[in-house]
Amino acid sequence: MNNKKIVFFDIDGTIYSYGKSVPDDTKEAIRQLRKNGHYAVICTGRTKSMIFPRISEVGFDGLIGGAGTYVEFQDRVLHEYHLPKAISDEIIKDMRKNDIFAIPEGIDNIYFDVEKMPESYRYIYNTYIENVREHVKDIGNRSDITVSKLSGRFNDESKIEGFIKKYEKDFNIVFHAKYYIEMIPKNYSKAVGIERLISELQIPLRNTYAFGDGMNDYEMLNYVNYPVAMGNATEEFKSLIGCVTDDYDKGGISNALKRFGLI
Repeated sequence: MNNKKIVFFDIDGTIYSYGKSVPDDTKEAIRQLRKNGHYAVICTGRTKSMIFPRISEVGFDGLIGGAGTYVEFQDRVLHEYHLPKAISDEIIKDMRKNDIFAIPEGIDNIYFDVEKMPESYRYIYNTYIENVREHVKDIGNRSDITVSKLSGRFNDESKIEGFIKKYEKDFNIVFHAKYYIEMIPKNYSKAVGIERLISELQIPLRNTYAFGDGMNDYEMLNYVNYPVAMGNATEEFKSLIGCVTDDYDKGGISNALKRFGLI
């Protein structure tokens, strides 16, 4: 049995926000956590191709990406899942037909339906170009798209209800804000990725901690022994989790790790 503690960190809204860097006190806290002999692991809905260098350069022992579809520890890949190409192609086709801006997410590349990109999304697209340009691809008419999951941006004219009804039995569909959906293959979640990793490392559940801020973090936080909601999460989410720290950019990670005696 491995008696080390392991801490899982969501990215967006937990240790990072678009247009900003990882807060200095968060960087230092994670580095101190590892220096103290504990493991720090990213656990995110982002696939590996979507993780900016400014995030990974903080230093982590492992990565659970694509909402559990990819698991890596100390540069060793433990698991990776790719959607069957016929299924991902059909989803992209249906997104286009139903006026949903498609964002297929793969381990090696993230794809954007550039021709149909809403102006409101261009800032985020440009952020990806700025940070991981070599992994950003235009869907166009390409036939080599390989993905683990998909996201989509819709609007008031999109035929979203029919689309969801078609796919909800094969995917967990998570809504972010008002017009953004994330499609996670059934049988996968951040919790599934955590279970796979701690089983591999033989770390007991009692030594697990996790930080998150949104509903795609719920299963992760519900699974670990010490769940923490960020102060910038919604009141509803914080009430579900119970243990709440400060905002991600107001010492939230550092203060909680100190409270747990991990740093």
